[in-house]
Formats: sequence, structure tokens, C-alpha cells
Amino acid sequence: MKTRLIALLLLLLALGGCSSKNEIAEMFTPDRIYEKALVYTREDQIVWELETMAAISATLLNEVFPERYPDEKGVYFFVGIVTQLDVEEFKKNYHITMNGQKPVSIEKVEPRDDLYKLMPNVNRWGKYFVVQFPPTTAKKLVIDFGIYPYGKVELAFQRPSKRR
Repeated sequence: MKTRLIALLLLLLALGGCSSKNEIAEMFTPDRIYEKALVYTREDQIVWELETMAAISATLLNEVFPERYPDEKGVYFFVGIVTQLDVEEFKKNYHITMNGQKPVSIEKVEPRDDLYKLMPNVNRWGKYFVVQFPPTTAKKLVIDFGIYPYGKVELAFQRPSKRR
């Protein structure tokens, strides 16, 4: 057992000497994009008669990717929806607003897209979208998402006064 442990340590040292310091350090530093996305992600569930009708998550993309999603062009969210409802029933009966405003655009995000791969808490059963709302100077953003007649959820985001 000791021999295996020593051999493993020697192998790690030998491999560590073959790569640059940055590559070794990157293995042990947290993924900054994923970390920021987690900070700006909110989740909730729409429950009706003790059954989960939909699980909703939203990530405020303006704070995660400020260059790609500038405040001047609007407020962008990566929205995930996991539901067992029929697609037609869902399309006909859902609503989404931010601070009472309707979205400017809703674009589907596919699993092969880079954004999909970078976001936290995605799974194969969910449908994911980039939802754009009009620009706002409000520091508190509240997404109101609902499915009639099952209910609604509110996901609140507090924008920082300064970006990190």
C-alpha cells in the first residue's frame, strides 16, 4: 500500500514538472464564470396540489457577462424551465415579466451552445432560454413567472452598485 502511494506521488511530481505553473494552478482554482453565475442565480418551484408543476431558474447575465450583455441594451436572463406539462398547454398558459415589463425577446438555448455549458444547474430535462427585457436603472429586479392555473413564482435579484 505504501509503495503504491509513493509511486502515485512520484508520478504526480513528474507530471507536474512537465507542465507550466499556470496549468497546475488552474486545476485548483474555482471556475470564475460558474462562481459568478451561481451568485446571480435564483430558483423556485410552482407547486399545485402537492405536485411540482415546474421548476424555474434564472441567472442575471448582465452581471456574469457584462461585455456580452451590456446594461444599455437591456436586462438579460438565462431562464431554465423543467416541467412535465404538454408543450402546447405550457405555451398557451405561461407568463413572464420583470418589474411588470414584458420581454423584448426570448431565444432558445441549445445544449451545444457555449452559454448552456457555462451555466449552473442545467439538466437534460430542462428547456433554456435567453430572455431580454428593456433597459432599466432599477437596482431590484423581480421576475414574475407563472403558469395558469397552477400558480407563479417571483425571483428577486439585487444589482450591485459596482461590478466586481
